[in-house]
Amino acid sequence: MVEHLKSWKTAVPDLPEVNFDLTPEIAFNEIKDLSVAVFRKLLSNDEVYNQILLTLFPESKTLRLLLNYFKNKELPIYLKLSELLEKRLR
Repeated sequence: MVEHLKSWKTAVPDLPEVNFDLTPEIAFNEIKDLSVAVFRKLLSNDEVYNQILLTLFPESKTLRLLLNYFKNKELPIYLKLSELLEKRLR
């Protein structure tokens, strides 16, 4: 995936805005309902988190909204996601 994104970056002349923290509420509303499995994979993989998520959310505003969302769910699987994300945000 990372290699594909690198080649895509060189192939696209004008990159669209990829800082989703410019509108964190909109970004949050668009991704909050992704499956738990997707979030687990994104948050568990160091390379994906560091190279992709931190590029898309450089100020972590959207990620902090997700953290609060996960904590408020109060289901064990969401609490696990909140623990993973909280460790990443430190």
